[in-house]
Amino acid sequence: MIRFIDSRDSFPRHPTKVFETRTADEILGGVVHHTAGGDNPHNTAAYHVGPNHISDTGCPGLCYSFYITKSGDIHWANDIESITWSQSSNRKYLAIVCGGDFSKESPTFAQVFALLALWGHLTGAKRALWARDELYSVLDCSVNALYGHHNFGKPACPGIVLETLVDSIRSHLGQLSTTEDWQRALNAKGASLVVDGIWGPKSIAALTDYQSANELVPDGIRGPISEQSLLG
Repeated sequence: MIRFIDSRDSFPRHPTKVFETRTADEILGGVVHHTAGGDNPHNTAAYHVGPNHISDTGCPGLCYSFYITKSGDIHWANDIESITWSQSSNRKYLAIVCGGDFSKESPTFAQVFALLALWGHLTGAKRALWARDELYSVLDCSVNALYGHHNFGKPACPGIVLETLVDSIRSHLGQLSTTEDWQRALNAKGASLVVDGIWGPKSIAALTDYQSANELVPDGIRGPISEQSLLG
């Protein structure tokens, strides 16, 4: 049985910092993470509030909207409107983290089930009776718009099992699934690439040039923001 726990007022918070806010209809999708360590949401929140790898002076709070434990408990950590510091393009994506290091182990069945059930509830695809009614269909994005941190330039997160899961779910969206797709899309925008399925220096340079010309972060990463721009 999934337990849904509102932990917004019980998790550690920074004494002075607060997350900026957005409207729920700005959110384009969800991003799945793993903690790359233990499975204690309170301890993870305490680490984020103190000096950490994200900020030397600490973050406002746990840097995800929801935390899913190995037992399948879902902790609601931040308001949907809070722009947590979880990946690039924070304003446009809602972050969900699963406790554990999935470079060394796999997520539990309970975690995967809770993740999918939560995401279905948030997007209005399937109501979960254990979740808060106010969160049902709170997002205006597709249930298939589920990404991993690896789609935002962090290759090891959230681990191969969750990466494969979210990439499979997202395959139901109109998207750039293969390297050839990206090369064709860039050519349609003015590049002159050989569509050979090899993501080499010329392809990276073409993407970086496109990003620069379209007011995107010119990082050469095949992320969702660049993908949406190319498909637009």
